[in-house]
Amino acid sequence: MRRALQRKRKTFRKSASGKKIVLFKGRKPGKPKCGLCGALLHGVPSKRIAELRKLGKTEKRPERVFGGVLCANCAQRVVIDETRLRSGVLRVEDIPLTRLKYVKALQKI
Repeated sequence: MRRALQRKRKTFRKSASGKKIVLFKGRKPGKPKCGLCGALLHGVPSKRIAELRKLGKTEKRPERVFGGVLCANCAQRVVIDETRLRSGVLRVEDIPLTRLKYVKALQKI
């Protein structure tokens, strides 16, 4: 069997003529998780790539900063850190390394 088909799931069907047919279906991906805390992301569908292509842009992820990447709590924490860093209340050394990548990305926006 070809290597590409080994990863797929077999489903057996009967055709109109009565023959047995083997269909290969891609497996469903895992549910999307937050990049920082690992919580499940709301508003992001867990579908195969072919099904995601059929959805509109706003159906694929939430329309907010880090939508589809971070959960709402972590995104809020990153925005607060970036605002405090910009105002001078917080230093770069005070921000945890896990959030620092997202804070720097937010500064470029």
